[in-house]
Amino acid sequence: MIRIFLVEDHLLMRQGLATSLERVDDLCVSGEAESGEAALSTLLSLPPDALPDVVIMDIGLPGLSGIETTRRLKESRPDLRVLMFTVHHLEREIFAAFSSGADGYCLKDSDIDSLLLGIRSVFLGSLYVDPRIAHLAIRRILAFPDSSGESPLTPRETDVLRALADGQSNREIAQTLDVSLSTVKAHIQSILQKLSASTRADAAVKALKKGWL
Repeated sequence: MIRIFLVEDHLLMRQGLATSLERVDDLCVSGEAESGEAALSTLLSLPPDALPDVVIMDIGLPGLSGIETTRRLKESRPDLRVLMFTVHHLEREIFAAFSSGADGYCLKDSDIDSLLLGIRSVFLGSLYVDPRIAHLAIRRILAFPDSSGESPLTPRETDVLRALADGQSNREIAQTLDVSLSTVKAHIQSILQKLSASTRADAAVKALKKGWL
C-alpha cells in the first residue's frame, strides 16, 4: 500500500483528489494539508515509520510556496518522495521544482492514469516528468552532468534517446532515423533495460546526467 499525503490549498481539489486516489487498490491517503506551513508542521513531527511514501505537492500555495516547502522537507527528510502536481508548465517553475528536490512533476490537467504513473514512479525511486513538458524539463534539471563511466548504449540507441529527450514521438523518431516503428519501440525497450529506467523521461535524465547525450 502506497501512503499519500496531499498538500493542496483548494478544498474541492483536495477532496476530489483524495476520493479518486482512495478508489485505487494500492493507494491510501494518510494525511492532508492546506498550506506549506501546515505540511511542514505535520510531516516533520512524524516518526520515520509513520511518514507517507509520496507527498503530492501543489506549487501555488498561499504563504510558503510548494517549492520552498519541498526544499525544507528534503533538508530534514531527504528520503521523502515528492511529486509536484500543478498547473504551472513554464521552464522556470519546472527547474525550480527539481532544484528544490522534487522527484516528479505532473500537470493538474492530466488524466488519472498519468497521475498514478507519476505516483508509482517516484515511489519506486524513479524521476517522473509529465510527457508534455519532458522536452522542457530534462535538459534544465541537469545543469552539471556527471561524465563518469562508459555509456552502455549503442550509437543507434543513443540517437533514439537523444530524439526522446528532444520531445519527439516514436513515429517522428522512426521517420527521422528512417526505420520502422517496431524498431524504434525495440530500441526504447533496450534503453530502459540498460539504464534501469522506468520511463522514457527517466532514461533521458540518467543519460544526460552521465553526459552520454
